[in-house]
Amino acid sequence: MKALFILLIVIPVDAVLYSDVKRLNEYLLANYSRRLHPRINLSEPVTVNVDLYLNSVIDFDVLTGILTFAGTFVLQWNDEQIAMRWNNSEFNDIAMTQLNVHEVWVPKIYIRHMVEQTSIFQFSSSFDSDSAFVSFLKNGTAKTTLLAILRTSCSTDITYYPFDNHKCDISFVPLNFYSTVIPRTSATTILNIYTIENSEWKLSSSVYNDISNGPILNVIYVLNLTRKPFFLVLNLVCPSIIICTVNSLSFLIPVASGERLSFCVSLLLTYIVFLTTVLDKLPSTDTVSLFNVFVFVQLIYSSLTVLGIVKTLGYYHYEDNKDVPVVYKHIVRYFLRCHCKVKISPKTTTSSKTSNEDHPSLACKSNVDQINHKEGDLKNNDNKDDSAAPRNNYDNIAWRDVATALDRIINMIATIVAVFNIVVLLITMIRLHES
Repeated sequence: MKALFILLIVIPVDAVLYSDVKRLNEYLLANYSRRLHPRINLSEPVTVNVDLYLNSVIDFDVLTGILTFAGTFVLQWNDEQIAMRWNNSEFNDIAMTQLNVHEVWVPKIYIRHMVEQTSIFQFSSSFDSDSAFVSFLKNGTAKTTLLAILRTSCSTDITYYPFDNHKCDISFVPLNFYSTVIPRTSATTILNIYTIENSEWKLSSSVYNDISNGPILNVIYVLNLTRKPFFLVLNLVCPSIIICTVNSLSFLIPVASGERLSFCVSLLLTYIVFLTTVLDKLPSTDTVSLFNVFVFVQLIYSSLTVLGIVKTLGYYHYEDNKDVPVVYKHIVRYFLRCHCKVKISPKTTTSSKTSNEDHPSLACKSNVDQINHKEGDLKNNDNKDDSAAPRNNYDNIAWRDVATALDRIINMIATIVAVFNIVVLLITMIRLHES
């Protein structure tokens, strides 16, 4: 134990005294001008290394395209004036010192697409300003660290909303147009080792130095924000697809029940509410998202469905004292024949007609029996004109037959739309799983 104590006393300890550092700082700042570039030859540019540590993405508003983030900026450059003075002094045994940012030259660098404050030098109070320092090494290497909360504008692309991806360019440029400051960086990505993960956006980045032939050279940090779509898919996309699919089922409700129209109108109002919700979340730009187009198309489909149901109910309760147009008769003859595999039956008795009207599903079967019953008589009647049967078939088409044919046409379209919606839902689930 005594030997260890003696060893600690014998070993010399290098100590930097307060008075020595104070005299060094006074010596370095004597006749030092912070308004001139720290070069022996002022025609030479000053290369400033800019590194960005992303602390967190506070908010990204797609409506305005404004990104709010907290970052740490590390600036490093070489001050030849400090190095020359230091090496020619008696303070060569001091390796590092700190000087206030208001006493030495610091590069004036700002971010090009800032919304409010352009400079990365942000001081919330005079105390923060007085306690901001630049660290200097004996060889003239200067380094300072800045903390800031900045708001920058970004380009938004909502084409694939809610699977959208946006790009924000954080471009560092010198303040003067023809400046002798050259910003550079050795980083290949935004340093995110201390980044707090955002609950709505996934972050990825890239960095490149702009070496174009223009008068301004800059460093561009590209921050890519990819939306996490699970919440919007679950609460916006899936309900919209499901409601549209349910809308296609409205034709399964019997016409005589009287509930078909009210059911379809309720779904139409629901779609209007969904369209309003989507518009509140999307920016007012010329680019329209595919989901917005999908909702608008489904709104048109729901409106046409209501129109089709109104026309079907109108034809179903139409009075028979008005003749059916020939074009309608052609359509009814084609669709009823395709569905029943038989021709339109001749007129029946009043009781039979009433029974078929009350039960439209029995109409095809009754027509088949009547056609089969009439076929024998038609074969034995040689004097009867062959064209009488088609003419009688056209004459027997009533407005309820038109309503039945229209209902089947719209039902076929609704089935196709329902299948399409199911396919879209499956594609959305696959895309959600991949993201």
